[in-house]
Amino acid sequence: MTANSYVFFGTEPRFVLIVAGIHESEQGGIEVAHWIRTKLAARTRPTRFGAVVIPDVFPERGLQARADEWKRGDTGNTWREVPRPGSPGVVLHPARHFPPPGEPLSALRKGLLIDRAGTELREDKRTLPQLPEIRYVIQFVERFQPIRIVSVHGTHPVTRDDVKGRKAQTGMSDDEIKNWDGVSAIKGVNFPGIFVDPRYQLGKDCPKFDLETCKFDPLLDPAFPVQSAGKDGKGTNRRFDSARTPDGRADDALALKAAQAVARLDPALVRGNHVSEAVPVVHYAKASTTPEAFSLGDWGPVDVPSSKGPGARPGAPVFTVEVDDNQESWAFLDGVQVMSESGKPLPLPQTPEERAAKGAARNFLPSPGFIKKFSQKRSEQLQAYAQGIIDTILEVP
Repeated sequence: MTANSYVFFGTEPRFVLIVAGIHESEQGGIEVAHWIRTKLAARTRPTRFGAVVIPDVFPERGLQARADEWKRGDTGNTWREVPRPGSPGVVLHPARHFPPPGEPLSALRKGLLIDRAGTELREDKRTLPQLPEIRYVIQFVERFQPIRIVSVHGTHPVTRDDVKGRKAQTGMSDDEIKNWDGVSAIKGVNFPGIFVDPRYQLGKDCPKFDLETCKFDPLLDPAFPVQSAGKDGKGTNRRFDSARTPDGRADDALALKAAQAVARLDPALVRGNHVSEAVPVVHYAKASTTPEAFSLGDWGPVDVPSSKGPGARPGAPVFTVEVDDNQESWAFLDGVQVMSESGKPLPLPQTPEERAAKGAARNFLPSPGFIKKFSQKRSEQLQAYAQGIIDTILEVP
């Protein structure tokens, strides 16, 4: 099954690529992408930049994931990774299936993941075949050469154990962790929000895989409270726009504008950005369990020079939308919108027979089971993310 894509032209010729469903456990993120495309389709005036929207990167798995979510609600990480064909119990990590920064898709000559030296990556002594669905996303990047990329995901609620696991990064005492209210965002711990992998240059001193220190300066970044505390321990030099390059700092500023746009609708949705504080946060603290391979946020922001042949392109910042929780609202059923923005049933697509007869469209008739599932509150939350992206990343020069 091929992923659907939707193209919307802007008043300027440049495009933004918007993708969701890299992790099928994050159905709320997929719904955000659907809200973006339906809101764009309903506009009478185009946005400044065009948009290519891929709402569901793994559509076959998406069908299964939604059936599972309908049946049992929160499905945890069941659908997050992709089973390796022919290897029961072994998974592939789709978010880490991109080429090395500065390289085109053609660098993966055998269709296998490689490191920056061109050596094939291995896990348990086995090479790692690139997932074809991720190859599809990369082909869109190389074909459309977007100026910005938006990757929509989801989050699980942060637990006290999560906070304990980040103690070295936050500098919190045991008492502070014990007294945490379980809701308030903590710098150094990843909460919902809009974050950016800014444009950066791949220097010879960059680490082999963990490239965050090449993208921004942790000694200045509030997402790294211990490292950025400074000699006085107060972090007086901290700044949200800690990217290494001028282009990167412009990307940081745009990420903050996007988070602020969502916060005006519902500040809890982007509490990980700390937008009301003196020094907000726009960079995500990488998890220690991340596989050694390259993400869209590693690959997308770096220029691919013309010497690399086909696939050469300018780097594009990657804005990661970490949606609060993973569940959808059920305003869409497998991508078909059945409920309006205000929560009213919509007309169903007509059949050719109905169109030929020029009959009136039939409204979606919610079943008792659907009425129990659908959440207008959740729909409004997911729409807030969509509107924030439209109003900033598709509009701000």
